[in-house]
Amino acid sequence: MTDPSAFQLTRRALLCATGALLALGALPSQAQQRLKLATITTGFPPGGSSDVLARILAEHLRGKHADAVIVEAKAGAGGRLAVEHVKNSPGDGSSLLISPSGMMVLFPHIYRSLRYDPLVDITPITPLAKFPFFLAIGPMVPAEVRTLADFIAWCKANPKQASFGSPGAGTSAHFSGIMLGRRADMEYTHVAYRGMAPVVQDLLGGQIPSGVLTPVEALPILSTGKLRLIAATGTGRSRFAPEVPTYAELGYPDIVIEESFSLYGPASLSADSARQLAELTHQMLAQADIQARFAQMGLEVAPQQPAQFKASLKALHGRWGGIVKASGFTPQD
Repeated sequence: MTDPSAFQLTRRALLCATGALLALGALPSQAQQRLKLATITTGFPPGGSSDVLARILAEHLRGKHADAVIVEAKAGAGGRLAVEHVKNSPGDGSSLLISPSGMMVLFPHIYRSLRYDPLVDITPITPLAKFPFFLAIGPMVPAEVRTLADFIAWCKANPKQASFGSPGAGTSAHFSGIMLGRRADMEYTHVAYRGMAPVVQDLLGGQIPSGVLTPVEALPILSTGKLRLIAATGTGRSRFAPEVPTYAELGYPDIVIEESFSLYGPASLSADSARQLAELTHQMLAQADIQARFAQMGLEVAPQQPAQFKASLKALHGRWGGIVKASGFTPQD
């Protein structure tokens, strides 16, 4: 007959051994939480807002998410190349993307074919920052025109001159102008440029009467008196230009457009990894010095949890589909 005490001893030894094995099994997983190398990809050349934000985030993630975090620009195709690259990258957290939201919510409606489905191929992690657009008028418009109502009246009185510049056809800025023309029932011709800089140049030079600008272009010039900001597309007034009313305040509640720079990963990124990355990013966004650096670019921090962010992107994706269809915009190749 087996000694009961011997059975108890064997059972205790087995339990201890099992516990030890489980603990050992957990060690590699814990060690792998911090990678050797991670890359944050942007879709635009170095020096722009995406690049600056990526470098700020890389500095914060270094030593926490990975031993080394580098920033790589894959510029081209309006940011699409960077999205495609991250879509096809491993889902271990080593490949991340910082991109404007337009690549995810607007591009599916303005291009006939995309090599990615933003609702399927990409994991939303968290927004970093958001900003509105400003409708700016320049010296081509008489000095007595100070409000949106004044400007609409001027446009209707001068239909051949009534136009606005944007950084390109099919951009959020472009559609904000289309929406204003339709809602105000006026001719409002779009002039497409290749980026914001030439819009500002022609606006200041009196070549166009108005332009749709981002804070980083508009705010430094505002103090010179050469531009007048008469409306903003935000959900509320910008703290950087609190004197500028929103379109909603002025009777155009559907002209609400806020662009954001956000962090994404490939679809295969795990939910746990996305939450951990969001938590690390939110820790950075809570720092006063980071908020001050963002403010220098006219950006407001805008953290969201991954699930909340995913839901908001899906809603924006649907909303932009309706905006583009109503505008009559012809999708591009």
